[in-house]
Order: sequence, then structure tokens, then C-alpha cells
Amino acid sequence: MKRITVGIAGLLWVAAAGCSREAPPEQIRLDAPVEAQHVVHVGRLTDGTRSFEGSAWNSETAAIFRGSRAYAIFDLGELTPIEAVYVQGDNNDEFILATSEDGERFTTLWTAPAVGPQGLRARWKSGLGGRARYAKLSAIGGDASVSASEFQLFSATPSVWPPKVSVLLAFESSFWARLSLLLFGLMAILAVLLHRRDARKPLSTLLWVATLLSVAIAGYSIARIWPVETGVINVSRAVCAAVACAVVLRLGLRPVHARQGLLTGLLAAVAFMAILTFYNFGHPQFYDVDARKPTYVHTWDMRVYFPFVKYFDELGYDGVYLASVKAYAEDELDGSLERIEGTQLRDLRDYEMRTVSDVEEEVHAVKDRFSPERWTEFKQDMSYFWKTMGRGAYLNSLRDHGGNATPAWLLVAHAIYGSAEASEATFLWGALLDPLLLLLFFVVAWRTFGLRTALVCLVAYGATTIYQFGSNWGGSTLRNDWMVLLGLGVCALASRRWYLAGLLLGWGAMIRAFPVLALVFLAAPVAWRSLAAVRRRRAGRGEPSPFLQLLPLAKVGAGVFVVVVVLGGLSASRFGIERSWSAWSQKISMHANKPNVNHIGLIASVSYEPDNLWHNLHARGEDPEQWGPLTAQTMRDRRWITIAGMLFYTLLGVAACRRLRLADAAVIGTLMIPIYFYPANYYLHILFIWPLLLASRAGPGGSRDWSLIAAAVLGFCALQWFGWLIPSQYGQFTLWSGMFLGLIAIVLFIALHASKRAAISETV
Repeated sequence: MKRITVGIAGLLWVAAAGCSREAPPEQIRLDAPVEAQHVVHVGRLTDGTRSFEGSAWNSETAAIFRGSRAYAIFDLGELTPIEAVYVQGDNNDEFILATSEDGERFTTLWTAPAVGPQGLRARWKSGLGGRARYAKLSAIGGDASVSASEFQLFSATPSVWPPKVSVLLAFESSFWARLSLLLFGLMAILAVLLHRRDARKPLSTLLWVATLLSVAIAGYSIARIWPVETGVINVSRAVCAAVACAVVLRLGLRPVHARQGLLTGLLAAVAFMAILTFYNFGHPQFYDVDARKPTYVHTWDMRVYFPFVKYFDELGYDGVYLASVKAYAEDELDGSLERIEGTQLRDLRDYEMRTVSDVEEEVHAVKDRFSPERWTEFKQDMSYFWKTMGRGAYLNSLRDHGGNATPAWLLVAHAIYGSAEASEATFLWGALLDPLLLLLFFVVAWRTFGLRTALVCLVAYGATTIYQFGSNWGGSTLRNDWMVLLGLGVCALASRRWYLAGLLLGWGAMIRAFPVLALVFLAAPVAWRSLAAVRRRRAGRGEPSPFLQLLPLAKVGAGVFVVVVVLGGLSASRFGIERSWSAWSQKISMHANKPNVNHIGLIASVSYEPDNLWHNLHARGEDPEQWGPLTAQTMRDRRWITIAGMLFYTLLGVAACRRLRLADAAVIGTLMIPIYFYPANYYLHILFIWPLLLASRAGPGGSRDWSLIAAAVLGFCALQWFGWLIPSQYGQFTLWSGMFLGLIAIVLFIALHASKRAAISETV
């Protein structure tokens, strides 16, 4: 992301314009194309200037290729030798130079390969030996973003090679989009904080008008560069969270003279905008290599979970990658593993990285688990993935951690995909389940806690970037089901539907182990009230039996018992207890103890050691791959710090929820997920239900406490943007881990302050 001030950019623009270079005599003059399809700003291809190396793909100097059928054809005037070519284009795209003598039949003369690192990058080639009247430039996109800034042909290789092409420095379109979003955020926050319902001064009206104008400008800027790049989406998340934070603070701390309806409307607008950012402003964030078009299907995620679900009887928890290699080798490599013997894959039996040659025997043996018919079907399904992902991405995905969902989740997913074929349509229908579940949660939270609380949850869902690891999970299937079940369970507790709450929380815990913490922390307020009732009864105050305080917890427990028995029994019966629950327990125990870049929480923060970082290891001449074992050793050496931290947060959490409602205690339990566990970043998306904490408290004081908690969560979402200033993913996740620990402490202290008020009876 380039940050250039207006003054400096202007000087650079003038300097670049004044330093234009003369074209070498060997350069072929390219006028406007005689034919162009789906290429926006096609004139930029031949204007004699290129972008600065590494500029964003949608820089003001680049021509945009819209789709796989985009091309531009140039008439060279006569049959002309083509000895060399220069093209600058987006790094992960391939550019095809095709030539023709008659303008009808084209043959490929050269293909410019994809390169790294990111941004617009130059490629060149000499010694082509071509001869043509017409030249055609097209592209094969490595993703949905395809562009080129300069295209030059030469009849002979110039003496200076590669050629010196003038650089035109310009503001990128995405810069203006980010700037307009920041302008909207500033105007909206000022309007929220400074307006008065009964004010007759023009300042309030002026600020709201400025906010509306900035919205229009931001909308135009985003539409102009659509599909939107990641940098703009990250700014949009931060702005949505910051504006929502200002709204809840104003309504909670300074409700007098606030325009309630207007501010709630603004909150609804930024909630909608936040959800749009989660779904990439409506543009597919993945790419179908075979069809050469964007797709909404999260193929990386589904290439693991679809075969894991459909072929669990054959593959279990350990066979997905072995069978993936075998199927690919049979269909694409004539059954031989020789060409991919150095490809790395994760051995799901112990989570260690090995090469294909290391597990060659296991790769060949995995086919014996299938019947001939099922093996043919498996290969057909997997061919969809290596075609749509591209063979490189398909093989790279073997390094992931495999399917680690519980047998209870598997039971539901198997009902969806057990007899389905791998296809875009199949996965698109499956991908609808998560947004539908989110919509259900929003409606129930609205009915339980009110519109404002539900909207804040939506903002937190869309405005956090914590789930992101290259992409988010839009386009996957049943990724936030356990989170929604947790949220619905909290709503049921707030409504005193104890049996239903037990069913929902128990179901969530059967899908992922994390919701168990919500159930455990229910004991804190119940134990506190029971002890208080005993003391009052002994003092002769006519207190009802203390056992009545246990009744809600008993009903919740009954609901949990029913769902555990039903889901546990059905999944064990369907898949076998040894191959399902026993194998899952072993896999999760390995997964929880292996250091990973994208894991977040107390353990991740405690295990951070600068001496173990890759670049420091490399500088000392040591193997950077030792980061994992060294970090694991640091975890063990600093275990006492981890235990002390767990104890601190536990005591704080128990003290905070002892006088609160059971619904609040359940939310506090979820705050402990990054404290007790070592979760991957995407599991911490659970923070979107944290604004439910204290949402059920009545009165001005309760509203103030809830506003502070909601503002803390939203402020955390906004501040996550600063993680993008750190170049390494490990650095980003380390920063976010520390921020999470701070957020949890702040939320618990607010809840502790709120719990000092009189206890609330929930005996019925």
C-alpha cells in the first residue's frame, strides 16, 4: 500500500513526465488496436509509459482485462519481423503474445509467465524469430484481477535490453477509494458525536450533509475500481467498526439530545457495509483456473472438507492427502509419482511435513481402501479441484491440516454431501447455509436483545479481519455453525428457555469443543447465588431453598445431555467410535500442540521469541524450518507464564460473572477460548457474539456498561487494521494475539464493575 502525500506525488508526476525517453529504432510502432474486447483503458498499453514496479494491479497507468475473453489486436501495417517483446503486467497473470499474417488465424509466439512478488511486474523476451502483420495480446489470470500497463514489440533486439521504459507515477485508483472511505468515517464520527436533536445551529446539519456527500463519493470511488482490492476492503472494515463504535458510545454515554432513530439508521448502514466487506463487496474472491473466471466457491477449503465428508468411510482423518496424490498421479501423471516426488504434504498421522517420496508406499496403499467404483468416483470428484484450483495450488494445498471437524459435524455435513458430485453448483448451494445461519442469529438476537445489539453483532462479524488468512471463509460450508449455535444459546438463556439453551450450547460443543467453556462458566453465578441463599437462610430471612438456584443449571444440563447422547450416539453408530471420536481426539491433541503461524491467544503470545523467527535463523546460518521445534520448546519453557495468565483471566472471569445473568456468564466463557486453547485465527471470529454481554441489563447503568463493551469490541475491530502495516503474517498474528488479550481484560473489567450491582434471580 503506497502512501504518497499530494505534494510529493505531484512533483514525481511532473518529474516523470519530463523524463520521457525516445523509443529505440528497433521498436515497432503500435497505434490504437484495430480490435479490442473487454479491455478497459486499452490505450494505456501503448502509451510508452509503465507503472512503478510493484504498483497495484489497478493502478491509474494500467489497462484492465475483464475476463478470460479479453484481448487487444494491433495492426503492424505490414509483414514485420518480431524479435523481442516487453510487457509489464500483474505478477500472477500470464500474458500471451499471438501473431497472424491475415488477422484471422493466430498462433502463440510467446507466453509471459507469472512472476513474484505482488504488483505490476515487467517481463521481456528476445530471440523470438517471429514475423507477422497482426499481434494479439491476451491474458490468463492467476486470479480475478488481471491488468497490464505497457506492451512493446521490437523488430530486432535493441542494444539496451531490457528496454528503458519511462515510469509514470500516479495515484492509484484504490488510493482515492481508501481516502474517500476515511473521509466518510471522519464525517460520520463528527456528525455522531457533535449533533444535538434540538440543535438549531447549522453545524449539525452541515456535518450530516457532509456525511451523505462522503458516502456518495466513497460509493463512486469503489464502483470505479470494482472488483475492490484487499487494501480497500481492510480500510472499509476499520471505518465501519470506528463509526459503529462512535454510535454506541454516543447512545450509551451521551444519550441526551441524541437522535435515536438517525443513529440507529447509521448503525444499520455500516452493518450492511461491514457484511458487504466480508463478502468482498459482492465480487467472487476465488478463481476457477479451468473456466478462467472468478468463482464464489472456496475451493481451497472445500478440496479438504468435501472428500473428507463424502469419503470418510475410506479416508478417515488420515487419508485425504494420500488419496489426493494417488488420484492426481493416476489421471495426470500416468500413475507415476516421479515428477512430484519432492512435493511436500502433511502426514495427518503425526502432523509432520514429508515429501511424496517419503510416503510413496502409503500413497499407493490408500487405493486399497476403496472399491473400484468408489475410487473412480473419488478421482472424478478430485479432478474438479485440480482443474479449478490449478495443479500448483492443488498440490500446495497438501500442506494444510486436513479435516479436523468432530464426528457430530461430519454427521450433518455427510447428509449434505454424502451423495453429491463435486461441482460449482453443489458448493454454491452449500455455501448459502452460513449466511442463512447468520441471518437467523440476527433475527433472534434482535427479538431477544433489541435491534441495536443485533446490528452491533453484525458489524463485528463483518468488520473484524481476524479470520483472514489469505482469504475468508465465504464460499465454504458450515464454517460458522457452532458460533451461531453459541449465539442462539445465549439468546435462549436470556429468554430463560433453559432446555433450549442446553440443546443449542450442547450442539455447538459437539461441533467444536470451544463452547464447553460457555457451559462451564454457567456454574459461577449459580454457585454464588446458591451460597448467598444459604447465608440468608441461616440468618433466618425466610429465603427459599438454595436448591432452587440450581434449577436453571439443571435444566440446561438436561438439554446438553440429550443432544450429546443423540449426536454422539448417531455419529458413533454411523462412523464407528474408534474411527470417529477416538481418531478425532488424537488428531486434535496433535493439532493443539503444534506451533502454527496463524494461531492466536495467550499461548501464542507467550511462545513468541524473536530469536526463533525465520529471518533471524537464516541470518545465523540455521535452518528456518527449525522455527516450529524451537517455538514448541519455548512453549514448554514458559509454561509457568501460561499457567499464571490462565489463572489471572480465570479469576477475573469468575469474579466478573458471579452476579450476572447466565447469558452473560456464557459469553464470558467464550472469552476464555484464546486463554485456555491455542486456536487458529478463524475460530476467534466468535467475537461477533461478544456484544451480547450485558445486553440484557436494564436501566441507564446497564446501558452504559453494554455500550462500553460494544465499543471495546468495535474499537478492537478498527485497530486490527494496523496489523496490515506488519509485512509478515506471523508478525500480524502476534500483534493481534496481544490485542486480543488486552480486549478480553478490558471487557472483563467492565463486566466486573457491572456485577457489583445486586444479583439477579433466575430460579425460574
